Amino acid sequence: MLLHPEQYTDEQLDQMLDETSIPVPDVEEEWQQFKARHQRHRRQNPMMRWAAIIVTVAALSGITYAAIQHFAKTNDVKENTPAAASQQKPEVQEMEQQGTEYDVAPIVVRNDSVRKDQQFNNVELQQIMQQLSRDYGVRVVFKNEATRTLRFYLKWEANDSIQDILNRINHFEKVHLTLSEETITIE
Repeated sequence: MLLHPEQYTDEQLDQMLDETSIPVPDVEEEWQQFKARHQRHRRQNPMMRWAAIIVTVAALSGITYAAIQHFAKTNDVKENTPAAASQQKPEVQEMEQQGTEYDVAPIVVRNDSVRKDQQFNNVELQQIMQQLSRDYGVRVVFKNEATRTLRFYLKWEANDSIQDILNRINHFEKVHLTLSEETITIE
């Protein structure tokens, strides 16, 4: 009948459909059975509930720890900004205004034991050189004022040599760095 309804007349189709009966379920009885099945499952899983709570607490703790680490690193980068460095060293700010040649880090302190990986995203060369000066204990001299504000994307690891870092920076066309004794000259 389903495959070839055209072979049957309307009266025959009506007769076949009248002969089929569909039982009507008792809604109240079905509801009670459904409720009984689901109440049983709730009582059987208190251990699953505790496991879910423990997993949730562990996940939230991990997210909190990651957020704290992220903000700690963000604050380290903010402390090393050129504005913060100029505020900490008024003699550097005065020399900038005069337009004279000056060292980025006039006091050379070698920081080998505290050196760590560095990553700069769209940061001025002056700020990068300040960090390089702190980490490697070298003087930095700018011969060209325009090179101070060039922005770079640069990354180095704590165990990289100073010459490796300078070679990476020298790959850029607008700047040339040379290392002579304990002084980096930027042209």
